[in-house]
Amino acid sequence: MVTRKIIAASWASPLYAFLLSIVEFTKQTRVGISFLESVSGFLLLFTIYLAYSFPVILTYGVVTSWLSDWLAKRFSSDRVQWFISFALHILFGLVLSWLSLLAAILFFFIDRRLINRMDVTKRAAIRSVFIPIGCLFVAMGSVYLVGVIQDLFVRFSAF
Repeated sequence: MVTRKIIAASWASPLYAFLLSIVEFTKQTRVGISFLESVSGFLLLFTIYLAYSFPVILTYGVVTSWLSDWLAKRFSSDRVQWFISFALHILFGLVLSWLSLLAAILFFFIDRRLINRMDVTKRAAIRSVFIPIGCLFVAMGSVYLVGVIQDLFVRFSAF
C-alpha cells in the first residue's frame, strides 16, 4: 500500500506544480512582456513549486493518506470507506488552505486510480520517484536555456 502511495505522490507532485503554476502565472501575467519572458516566468514558477512541493507531498502526503485509508478501512461498505477516506484527505489537505487542498485532491484521485493496477511494486515506486526529479531537472535546464537565449537577443539587439 505504501508503494502505491509513493507512486501517487510522484505523479501528483508535477501535476500539482503545473496546475499551481498556471493559476499563479495567469494572475501575474503583464501585458507587453515577450514570449520568452513569459515562458521563462512560467518555467521558473513550475521549478520552484515542484522543488518545494515534492518533498512535502512525498512525506506528509504519503503518511496522511496511509492514515486516512487505515481509518477508513474500519468501515464495512466500500462506498463509506471511499467517502471517509476522501473526507480525511480533504481534512489533512486543509493544512495550508487551498494550496495544499489541491495537492490532497490530486493525490487522492491518483491513488484511487492506482488501486486496481497490478504493477504497483517496490521497483515501480522507486522508478516513479524519478518522474518529479526528472521534471525538475528539465524545467531547471529550460529556465537556463531561455535565459541564455534572452541574453543573446539582448546582446545582438544592441548592434
